[in-house]
Amino acid sequence: MKKIFLLFFMLSGNAFAVENLNIVPELSSISFATIKKQYVIEPAMVENIQGKYSNGRFDLSIDFNNIETNIPVRNSRINQLFLKTNLYPLVKVSGQFNQKLLVKPITQTTIKAKVEFYGQVKNFEIPVIIHKAGELMTVNSYKPVIVKASDFNIPADNLKNLSATVGGISISDSIPLNINLTFKALIKTTIEE
Repeated sequence: MKKIFLLFFMLSGNAFAVENLNIVPELSSISFATIKKQYVIEPAMVENIQGKYSNGRFDLSIDFNNIETNIPVRNSRINQLFLKTNLYPLVKVSGQFNQKLLVKPITQTTIKAKVEFYGQVKNFEIPVIIHKAGELMTVNSYKPVIVKASDFNIPADNLKNLSATVGGISISDSIPLNINLTFKALIKTTIEE
């Protein structure tokens, strides 16, 4: 009986594979754009993302103090006046997806994610392309997710205060957001070990 049990585990070891990956911060970013006057687009990016992926579950921590617009004063204004990152610096993202979907090296799917920011929690569906090759996995948007300030109860006054610094020009409370994440394998073990 023991031999049959052992043979079962040896033959089905791959079904019990455990995969752990860490995000590669220098190859990962969140990008978005603020929109002024309905047609002036100002791109921004956030790097220094931390996180991990394990068997279909992911957890990310994004420090919004690292917003980069290539204009230092704009970085400061978005942080201090609009997002109040001195009080709410981190965006936490978690969720999971069905690993059975990853049957090909490149998979187009939708990931359900729980986003915690500004003391609020909001669920999003993020359309992505997942590419797995060797010890690397990339997750990239194939179309942007629209995020509104009201999704996280960011006060309208925050946006008005930001607008006042540029002569009262109207700024949209919605942004198109894209993700570009790269994960690298830490360890890959099976129950046989």
